[in-house]
Amino acid sequence: ATMIVSVAVGWQVYDLTRDPFDLGIVGIVQFLPSLLLVLVTGVVADRFGRRLIMTLATLVEGACALALLFLTLRGLTTPLPIFAVLVMFGIARAFYGPASSSLFANLVPQRDFANAIAWNSSAWQTATIVGPVAGGLLYGVSAEVAYATAAVLMLAAALLIFTIPKPAQQTATDKPTMETLFAGFRYIWSEKIVLGAISLDRFAVLLSGASARLPGSARAI
Repeated sequence: ATMIVSVAVGWQVYDLTRDPFDLGIVGIVQFLPSLLLVLVTGVVADRFGRRLIMTLATLVEGACALALLFLTLRGLTTPLPIFAVLVMFGIARAFYGPASSSLFANLVPQRDFANAIAWNSSAWQTATIVGPVAGGLLYGVSAEVAYATAAVLMLAAALLIFTIPKPAQQTATDKPTMETLFAGFRYIWSEKIVLGAISLDRFAVLLSGASARLPGSARAI
């Protein structure tokens, strides 16, 4: 569903402005919340129920899809309202990521952990392929259909996440300090391979990924 929104928004913004730079703005307003909240989202995932965080984040994403649907139905003359909604969408994804990544440790026995990670990775890769295709096809029908479909899928996902049996989670009880907040940065800095891989990935998506810039190329062709 998030892929459907990302693809539909890119096409809608480009059809509205015909400015490739705006496609970069679409990417950066979704990326910046993850960057600016990086010290907060991990701490929240450690101290609160990860299932609840994922449910709330998915509900916010669904609300953003409904907001985009409402804006589209009213008619848009500028992409600024879309950018504002995408900021909230990016904030929700920023909190969802750490919570979902660490939930496996609470759900899966240690002996099955590697297998669960493999299945999760396969599901994610499948979604990254199928999602943009679905988003493009749905936007081909209309932007309203794309956003409505995404909203329904997100609300259904939130319900399914909430029905996951409450896992046994050992939450942090000590008071957050600057040392704990920056522990992850120190680890990344000490592991140069990890630092290089993350830096390359972040730089590549800073002004939106390649798929987000496809509307401009496709319209030009």
